[in-house]
Amino acid sequence: MRERIETTHEVIKRKLIVFKRANSDKWQCRYKIKDEWIRCSTNEYTLESAIQSANMILIEAHVRDKLNIAPVSKKFKDVAKLAMQRIENEIAQNEGKAIYKDYSMIIRSYLTPVLGNLSVEQIKLKELELLEKFRIKKMGKVPKRSTILNHNAALKRVFDEAVLHGYMTEAQRPVLVAKGAKCERRVEFSMEEIKKMMSGFDNWIQKAKTHSMQLRYLLKDYVIILLDTGARPGRELFELKWSNIKFANEHNLIFNIQKSKTGERRAIAREPTIQALRRIAERNFNMSLEDILNANKQDYIFRYIEFCSKRNGKLNQIPKMVKPSSFFRMFIGYLKEMKLLICPITLKPRSFYSIRHTYATFALTYDNVNIHTLAKQMGTSVVMIEKHYSHLDAVKAIEQLSGANTRRLIELN
Repeated sequence: MRERIETTHEVIKRKLIVFKRANSDKWQCRYKIKDEWIRCSTNEYTLESAIQSANMILIEAHVRDKLNIAPVSKKFKDVAKLAMQRIENEIAQNEGKAIYKDYSMIIRSYLTPVLGNLSVEQIKLKELELLEKFRIKKMGKVPKRSTILNHNAALKRVFDEAVLHGYMTEAQRPVLVAKGAKCERRVEFSMEEIKKMMSGFDNWIQKAKTHSMQLRYLLKDYVIILLDTGARPGRELFELKWSNIKFANEHNLIFNIQKSKTGERRAIAREPTIQALRRIAERNFNMSLEDILNANKQDYIFRYIEFCSKRNGKLNQIPKMVKPSSFFRMFIGYLKEMKLLICPITLKPRSFYSIRHTYATFALTYDNVNIHTLAKQMGTSVVMIEKHYSHLDAVKAIEQLSGANTRRLIELN
């Protein structure tokens, strides 16, 4: 066994040690929590004061452990626990964004395995380069720039927590860069493919087994509303309540979208959405759309009545309204059946997001919607619209470039 130097003192056997570094006048301490040794400074210059401080640090560490709070430590993994706890609290208080859940996953799966045992103030360019290599190896490819931006945002949350607790200063915070593969635009559907998709739904629904028919009906209406509004698939519609919509006029609705990537916004829905909502209202409540809106119902819109049978043990239960959990798989299956899953031009698979991009493409090419209005409707920026839809060429925009309105105005006497 290595002989201890006289500046090392075991305060509690195998639990608490105080010691001095050769280049420091302050006493340090090392304590054990859950079979893990943690180091920190006592901030004391005398042995007697250091021992008292170390005992208090150990007591506080045990209390924090009982409360499931990270111990007082500058290690990245411990600060990361504090950051994830703050993220969970914000989500629980409805203050977080949808991306916050991804941040916690990124911290656990990518950041902590590489940086976990380092003190946060020690993380510099070298450590970030190791992180980049690990990320590429784990993903099996060079990630897109948007992916790296999300990883940097998660890393920033940890550094923010470290600065907040005084574990590092702003000057010690490393500069985060985002160099990655260029993002590829998601593929959309052509007008002919959309017509094929919509015309095939009813036959597909009728072929369903009894327990999945309600879900297929809802999927059809969900797709119709995505195509009619350009909403983001997922949270924007799944978190929408009947009380969040109202008639703007006879042929239009206003969607007050509450939970979105970019915060709350209002979006316009047209006749296809009105008809889809009428069907949902009839199936779920046996009520008209007008009656539901007048009643200011607080129920979520995109739900379906569960199927109760002897087989699933719910024969004598009152059916509940269920949130869809298999929409994505079901939609992919439908696209495969209709031979619409793979884009014939790019050979890339489609997804729900392809409908959002189809909406934008149609709005720009067929409806002559200006990009500022479109950005507001879709909850994005003009820059993003220009970036993702700069591929619209003269052939696709032939109606806009025909100049019919301009010629008509010129020819007027």
